[in-house]
Amino acid sequence: MKYVFFHHEMYPLPIAYHLMNEGREVLVGTIDSHDDLGIPGDKDEETEEEKEQRMSVYDGLLDKMTAEDLMDYLESVPDGEKDGYFFFFDFNDLYPISEQVMEMGFTKGLFPTEEHFQMEKDRDKAKEYVKKNYPLVKVAESNDFKDVEEGLEFLADTDDVYVLKSNGNVGKTVVPNTDDPEVGKKMLANALEKERENYEQAGFILEKKILNYMEISPCMLFWNGKPICSLAEFENKEFGAGNIGVQKGGNQNLSVRTDLDSYINEIAFPKAAMDYAAKQKGLYLADAGLLYDGKDFYFTEFCGNRFGWCGVFAEMSMREDGKPFVAKFFEDIMKGRSPLVNKYGTSLRLFNLEGKYEITEESKDDQLVFWDKGAENNFFAYRIKEGEDGFCTVGGLDLLGAITAGGNDIKSTVDKLYERAEKVHFEKKYHRPEFDFLSKDYPTSIMNRYEALRPFLLPKKKYGEYSRLKRMKAPKEALERMLA
Repeated sequence: MKYVFFHHEMYPLPIAYHLMNEGREVLVGTIDSHDDLGIPGDKDEETEEEKEQRMSVYDGLLDKMTAEDLMDYLESVPDGEKDGYFFFFDFNDLYPISEQVMEMGFTKGLFPTEEHFQMEKDRDKAKEYVKKNYPLVKVAESNDFKDVEEGLEFLADTDDVYVLKSNGNVGKTVVPNTDDPEVGKKMLANALEKERENYEQAGFILEKKILNYMEISPCMLFWNGKPICSLAEFENKEFGAGNIGVQKGGNQNLSVRTDLDSYINEIAFPKAAMDYAAKQKGLYLADAGLLYDGKDFYFTEFCGNRFGWCGVFAEMSMREDGKPFVAKFFEDIMKGRSPLVNKYGTSLRLFNLEGKYEITEESKDDQLVFWDKGAENNFFAYRIKEGEDGFCTVGGLDLLGAITAGGNDIKSTVDKLYERAEKVHFEKKYHRPEFDFLSKDYPTSIMNRYEALRPFLLPKKKYGEYSRLKRMKAPKEALERMLA
C-alpha cells in the first residue's frame, strides 16, 4: 500500500513520517499557494518568511514534491494498480484535488468533497440540515452578518451572551468565558474590530451562547458506506489550565470508544446521516459537535469529513499503545474492521512558546527538539525539519506537536501520557498540566463532562434501563455498575 499525502499545512505530515518509519511507502505533495485552489475568502496572505517556514516543514525527513508533480505521477498509475493507494488531505478545503483524484479512479482514502467543505463552512446550511433531520438535537438562535458595523449594532441592543463564528476559514471563533452579557459584548466587539477584514470576507454569525454547557463530539467511521466503529471525543481547546485563554485546538483530548448502538449515536447520527454516509467512498468520518445543558443537546458544527488535529492521534493510540500502530490503524480500516482496541485514547498538544521567530545561526542551538527512547512511537511532531545537529523547529507557528497514550483505564493512561510528554525535550516547550487533565474542580473540565455524559455513551437499551433506575432513585452503586 502506498500512502499519498496532499497538504498545505503541516498537520498530516506526522502521520506520513510514522508510516515511513514503519516501512510503508509514502508520497507527499505540497501545495505551493492556497490561492491556486480557487477557494474564495479562504486564507490570510502569506509573507515570504511565513511561506519559507511553511514549505520547510519536514525538510530532510520526508521526500516532498509539488502537488502538481504528484498529480502528474498519479495520472500515470495504471487502472489495475490504483487499488494500492490510500489518500490523505490536511483539511477539506483541498476538495478540488480530492475530487480530481476520485475522478482518476482512486477509491481508498479520506476524500473530502465540496459538499463536505460547504457543510462545515456554511453554518446556516448545516443548521437547516440539522433542524430538518436531527430530531434529538436543537439549534441555538443565531443571526448572520456581512458587515461588522451591523454586528456591533446588534450586540449593543442585546441582553444575552453570544458566540462569534466566521463563515469562512479566516476570523476566529470567539466564545466569551463569561455569562455576563456586558463583558461578553465587549469581548466580541473587540474581536470584530480587530479582525474586521477577516470577518467580512465570508461573513460571520452571532450565535446565542448555551449557558452551563458541556461539549462532546461523537464520531463514527465508515468504510465504503459501512459503519465500522464509533467514539466520543472530549477536548480542551483553551491554552491555559481551567479552560482560560484563547482557543488553540486540541490542547488535551480524551477519546472514548463507544458501541455502534450507543444512545449518543442515535442522537448524533439519525437516519439521514446514516443514509448519507452509506453513499460515501473510502473512509468517511461522520461527526457532530454537540453541547449539552443538562436537558437538551444543541448543535455546534460539522467537521466535514476531515480529521481533527490532534484528536486523530488520540484515536490512533487506541489501536496499540507504545508499539508502532499507525499503519495497523489504517490497515484495519481498509479491511472494514474497527481499529479501536483500547477503550481510551489521549493526546496532549505541545507548544513552542517562542512561536514566530526567524532561525539564525545564533538561535539554532536553542531550537533543537529531541525525544528519549520510549516516546518515539507516540510523538507526532508538527513544525520540525532536519538540522545540522538533529531535529529543529522551523518557527512560524507555536505548534510543536502532540504526544499520545492509549489504554483501558483513564488515570493510568493519562499518567502514561504525561510521562511521555516529559521525554520530549525543547527549551520553550509548554503544555497543559496533568492535574488539569484529570481535574473536577471546574464545570467544563474533561472529567466532569465525561462523568456527566457517560450515561449517553451506553448502548441504547442499557441507557433505557439506566434512566429507569435513576427515575426510581436506585442506589448510586447500582448506577455506577451500569456505567462501568
